[in-house]
Amino acid sequence: MSRQLKRQIGRATGGGGAIAPSARPTRTRSVTKAARSPQQRLNRILLIGGAALAVGAVGLAVYTRPFNPQALAVNLAAIGLGLLMGKGIGRFMFRRVLPGTNK
Repeated sequence: MSRQLKRQIGRATGGGGAIAPSARPTRTRSVTKAARSPQQRLNRILLIGGAALAVGAVGLAVYTRPFNPQALAVNLAAIGLGLLMGKGIGRFMFRRVLPGTNK
């Protein structure tokens, strides 16, 4: 039988569905997700964004002809500098939200 049919039969007999609500396992939030600080989230966002930008810069440098290693180095350096600036700006803007380092 399909799930939808089981649910319909369960509702018709007065139940909440094929599985009673009390028998369903409760979902808990991942411990690591709840324990992350805003600083860790900012670092993760910057890491993922920087990796995507770096992969894009390398792909673009390899795709264009002729290959210019100096242009690739300049692009990667600009990405790194931008990420550092983004972290600094983020820490400045959200300084009230982020906990202090000495706490």
